[in-house]
Amino acid sequence: MFRIAISRVEDRRITPVRHETAVAVDEAVRAVHAFIPGMRADAISGGDVQSSVNRVNDFRQDVTAGEGERYRVVIAPMM
Repeated sequence: MFRIAISRVEDRRITPVRHETAVAVDEAVRAVHAFIPGMRADAISGGDVQSSVNRVNDFRQDVTAGEGERYRVVIAPMM
């Protein structure tokens, strides 16, 4: 199980906008792509997430939506 946290990044402020869970890494990646419209398809991949989780126990990345809005995505295993 993985927990997903998506926050809006505005200047120096980070505002949480979505929290969910997923059973697998690929499901978590699909949920992020569904929530952030206009995000590049290759911005976050299952392989990148799994590699980061294996190394540092979570995945964190800032992404930009099609409208120029910035989001911080965190995907981490539930323990």
